[in-house]
Amino acid sequence: MGGHSCSGSWRVNRKLALLPPDPQRRYPVIRYEVITLMPTSSTDISSPFQTPSTWGLLLPIAVSALGLLMVAYLGYLLQEGYLPLVEISRFKLVNFTFTMQLCGVIVSLAGMLALFVFDHAAFRIFFRFRFRLSSPDDAASTWAMLGPALLIIFSLGAIAMMSFNVTANNGTVNETFFLLLPLVLIFAATNAWTEEILSRFILVAGLSGKLPSTTICWISAVIFGFGHVRGTPSGVFGVIITGTLGWLLAKSVIETKSLGWTLLIHFFMDVVIFGAGAMVLAGSV
Repeated sequence: MGGHSCSGSWRVNRKLALLPPDPQRRYPVIRYEVITLMPTSSTDISSPFQTPSTWGLLLPIAVSALGLLMVAYLGYLLQEGYLPLVEISRFKLVNFTFTMQLCGVIVSLAGMLALFVFDHAAFRIFFRFRFRLSSPDDAASTWAMLGPALLIIFSLGAIAMMSFNVTANNGTVNETFFLLLPLVLIFAATNAWTEEILSRFILVAGLSGKLPSTTICWISAVIFGFGHVRGTPSGVFGVIITGTLGWLLAKSVIETKSLGWTLLIHFFMDVVIFGAGAMVLAGSV
């Protein structure tokens, strides 16, 4: 696995050790030889990154980007009627969303399998669901405060944004809304899972140790941001907001070595977004 071993050749360094003078002799006696392994160049130990192959860099990025493109393409096929919808509701939008989420989960599982085959060690390191590490000196400890703060800020931002949509479309909370509420929670969970696996987990785990953490965050931000050109939020504003969110969530995965905060924050935001959609559907009855 990349990033967890030092490459390069090694040389044997022999060092003769002198014991204290023997009381019966007037000179010290060479008793043994200490043998250590030393790197042939300082680059073997000075750099925190493994020299990655082109394949090692491109594969995680390709799996992430192509996975999101595949989900978008399947959505297009479903929307245009080239693929059938799974019927679970009288609302076509609900059927579309359910089928879309099902496709997304399948694609995300395929991406996870690709990462596991490519680098199972990194898979095991980052495929966790904790919110901080036990060591108080670790950078992850900052997420005990930063995580809840980001959750509140971005959730409130989503509420403010979606409130305009609900008001403009006469959304309401009634019996229909509460019937749709279980699906809102399911859709929020599956959407957060799919997007975080494809745009965060695969990138962070696949590139960890090969690129600086900041570079990984920017790659995740760009892929996640441009993936929302036609999403919610959409347009240039959507790209900027989701790109910023993607950068911060990638940072959380790197520093906590966990998907805990990234999934939780994304889930709460999606509850707001899908909840707003349920309110609009309820108002249309």
